[in-house]
Amino acid sequence: MPRENRPAHPLDSGSEGPLSRLLKQAEQHRRVETGILEALPGNLAECCRFGGYANGELTLLVPDSTRASQVRFQQRRIVQNLRQDERFSQVWRVRARVQPWHDPRPRTARDRPEMTAENAELLREVAEETEDSGLSGVLRRLSSHARKGQ
Repeated sequence: MPRENRPAHPLDSGSEGPLSRLLKQAEQHRRVETGILEALPGNLAECCRFGGYANGELTLLVPDSTRASQVRFQQRRIVQNLRQDERFSQVWRVRARVQPWHDPRPRTARDRPEMTAENAELLREVAEETEDSGLSGVLRRLSSHARKGQ
C-alpha cells in the first residue's frame, strides 16, 4: 500500500483526529493548572487541582473539607494572585469542591490485639453469672479467642 493512501496516525502533529484534539486539550488543561497552582499558597498548591472555569468562577478540587475551608478563607488573596496573570483577569470567585483522591496504595492488614488468658477467664466468669443466655453464649465464644498456651 503506498504511503500517501495510509490513514494518518492519530498521534501525528498534523492530524486533527479526535485523539489529537483530546491530547491538545489535556496539554492546555495542564498549562492552566500549573498557572493556577503557582498562584495558590504553598500548603494549598500541594493538594489542589484545577476543576474548571466558567463565567468568572474558578473551581478547585480539594481532597477534604479542611482544605475546602482554607480555600474559602483565602479566596480574596487567591483571586488577587490569579488576576496578576492575564489569563485569569476575569476570575471573581473561587469555588472549592471536595473530591477525595483515590489512594493507590493497597491497605495493609493490621495485627489484631491478642486477648490474654486472664481476660478470657474474666469473660468466662461473667458469662457464667449472666442470666441472659444469648449474652452468655456470646461471651463464651469471645473468651475462646484467647491465645492457646499462655
